[in-house]
Amino acid sequence: MTPKIWFPLTHLFALAVTLAPGLLPAQTFLDPSRAASNTSSTVAPQVRESSTEPLAELEEDNTFAPISPGDNDIGQQLILKRQEKARSFSAWVDSSMFWTDNAANVDIGKFDDWFYNGGVNLAWQKRLHSRFYADAYIGQHWYLYDEFDVLDYQVGDATLGTLIILPELANTILHAHYQYQRITQNIDDDAIYETHNLRIGAQKTFLIDRLNSFNTNILAVFALDTDPDLLQRHEYAAQAAYSFKITRRLIFTLAGRVAYYDYFNLDGRQDWFQTYSASLTWRPKEYLELSAHYNYAINRSSRDVFDYETQIAGPSIALKFRF
Repeated sequence: MTPKIWFPLTHLFALAVTLAPGLLPAQTFLDPSRAASNTSSTVAPQVRESSTEPLAELEEDNTFAPISPGDNDIGQQLILKRQEKARSFSAWVDSSMFWTDNAANVDIGKFDDWFYNGGVNLAWQKRLHSRFYADAYIGQHWYLYDEFDVLDYQVGDATLGTLIILPELANTILHAHYQYQRITQNIDDDAIYETHNLRIGAQKTFLIDRLNSFNTNILAVFALDTDPDLLQRHEYAAQAAYSFKITRRLIFTLAGRVAYYDYFNLDGRQDWFQTYSASLTWRPKEYLELSAHYNYAINRSSRDVFDYETQIAGPSIALKFRF
């Protein structure tokens, strides 16, 4: 494998805004934090306490008593089960293999490649009082390309914040988190991208019936400090997702997300980023999740050299445990 050399991003961006689009260095190389967003269907934090599991899962947790002649008088009887004790910690590992038709995220000179995306995750959530929950997460993910391994990078994330349930707004969940993100070529290298963010948003799930649900999410991410500062930006996003339960353990999901990025140290750069995705998820066991994904991403920038479109598709597997 040929050695990889990371030049200072300030020098690369100086080239990026002056060179012709056809000679533009790969944006996956220049800004891997944005490249990672091509594969993630950002989901707002959820309350994981067992007593707040969606009512759409009712048929999985409870059964009805056998039909009897007395049903005409007292109605059908639902057999309730004791709720499990809340488990504060969640740990999971995930692995995906994706094909993309635009590995470098460029407008001209696209090339396809396969890449591996896998990681380890640990989350903690604790009810503080009534509607307030403490929420924390730490994770590390690897992005490894098949042919163009010069694009490889690793992403470390940590968040700490709170969730607030609002019964007066149909159980809408407000969330506010501090986020630290660090991207390296190898985990023990100096950071090539490092940022401290404040993330604020709200999400609401609408349960249409036992098979259909609809989720909405709005989010604002304020960059408090970023190195290199050329990549510092605020983000404002809205997402909607529809889920259909084909069977008890097989779920089909369609999602769309629109985000606006405001770079305030890069010559007035402003981006509109759209992602559309379809996924099929099978959960044969409580701890096992198998999925197939298709993502289509479009980036439109005030600086034309940063425009691109990409398609990403592939399978993934996750092992999840709560304790």
